[in-house]
Amino acid sequence: MSNDFMSPQTNEDYLALLRQGVEVWNAWKAHHPDIRPNLSFATGKGVAIQGAKLSGVDLSRANLSQADLSKADLIGANLSEAYLSEAYLSEADLIGANLTAADLRNADLISANLIGANLNNIYLSGADLTKANLSGADLVGAKLIGAKLSGTNLSGANLSGANLSGAHLVGANLRGTNLKGANCSQANLRGVNLQRCKAFNTDFHQAIFTAACLEDWHINSGTNLAEVICEYVYLQTNQHERCPHQGTFAPGEFTRVFQVPLETVNLTFRNGIDWQAFFAAFQACQVQDGSNILTIQSLENRPDGVLTIRIAIPIDANRLEVEHFLNREYDAQLEVIDKDYRYQLQVKYEQVATYRQQSANLTEILQRLAEKTVNPAQTINVEARRLVEPLTPYPSNQGESMENCPSGNSAIAPAYTLEQKQRLTDTATKIQKLLQQLDQTYPTNTPLEKQRVVIEVLERIEQNPMLKASVVEGLKGVQTEVLKELIDHPLVNVLLAALEEYQTIH
Repeated sequence: MSNDFMSPQTNEDYLALLRQGVEVWNAWKAHHPDIRPNLSFATGKGVAIQGAKLSGVDLSRANLSQADLSKADLIGANLSEAYLSEAYLSEADLIGANLTAADLRNADLISANLIGANLNNIYLSGADLTKANLSGADLVGAKLIGAKLSGTNLSGANLSGANLSGAHLVGANLRGTNLKGANCSQANLRGVNLQRCKAFNTDFHQAIFTAACLEDWHINSGTNLAEVICEYVYLQTNQHERCPHQGTFAPGEFTRVFQVPLETVNLTFRNGIDWQAFFAAFQACQVQDGSNILTIQSLENRPDGVLTIRIAIPIDANRLEVEHFLNREYDAQLEVIDKDYRYQLQVKYEQVATYRQQSANLTEILQRLAEKTVNPAQTINVEARRLVEPLTPYPSNQGESMENCPSGNSAIAPAYTLEQKQRLTDTATKIQKLLQQLDQTYPTNTPLEKQRVVIEVLERIEQNPMLKASVVEGLKGVQTEVLKELIDHPLVNVLLAALEEYQTIH
């Protein structure tokens, strides 16, 4: 390159000029203040250009990793997507510079001046920004994991959505900083100034807050203060109004004092509540919202009978819309339940009418039984007449001796076919089982209670078409008295009397 300071033509020419040394470069730059050199995509790894005049230079996507740019003038320079990993930029002047998506991981930016710089989505994890000035800088989505920011000025900076997890911010100034949605979990915020800081939905999980200033800071229910480590804070600047006034916070006390409760919707029920309708409306709201994070926070049942249900809703949800939806859906569910209840009630009315008709028929049977005159001489002693073969056909051959016939029963003991005996046995088994089931539910101590059990037996026979058909078929052409030998139950006599009338009706 000649000493007449002719302008380079390509970025390689500019890079060659820069490699000649800072003095040569700065001299050329002084003679050509209006030229904005293009060093984009240049490769200058490890280049030493301390104090170089690079203001307005285009270094986008350049590879300057491990380069020494300390005290360099990079005001307004374009370093977007530049690779500056482990570069030295201490005391560099980067006012208004564009470092969008640049990679400065583990870079040295101690005392660097980044006022108003564009650091959107920049990678600064592990970088040292101790005492750097980032006032008013745009750090939206910046990656500052484990970065060193002690004494750093971040006042008025925009760190929304930034990741500062594990960052070291002891004594940093975040006055008026926007931390909305930022991740500050496990960050060290000891002595940090958070005056008028906007920390909506910010994650401070397990962060250290001891001696931080919280004057007029802004948080909401989405701000996570779980397991914050804090001995005390100041509620005014210059270490005024210590909280607590004496001693230190107990474990978890800071969270209880400063955590903002979730947004809530209050539903009031003055005339009782239908829980089925409420839970249906609650589930419908979950589906409508799509978040599935609605939760019942509390129930308050006042002495005057008014019930209030507090429901926690998402932070960004419209409280009035959620409240109106729940009330509207609750009323709609009540109508559905009411219609179903009316239908069931109508069915019940029809069942009651059927029951009353059946009861009337059974009452008629019992009345007819009561009107009968019982002849004691005709009463049969069951123990005395127990048959050796109750269902064995009586001899039909007139030549047989009557001595083999059961004494005294020849007039009432007809011969039965094998099919009749089988039907009688099946019928007796079913009635026996039904009586045993009812024994578990109904008492039989009084005559009225016994009558109720008998009525219930007949009702169940009526209500079960298959059982009814079986009983009617089993009683065809036989005397109900024979069932006494097959049914072992204290109510058998009362039941058989009713079955006689039942047999007559059917």
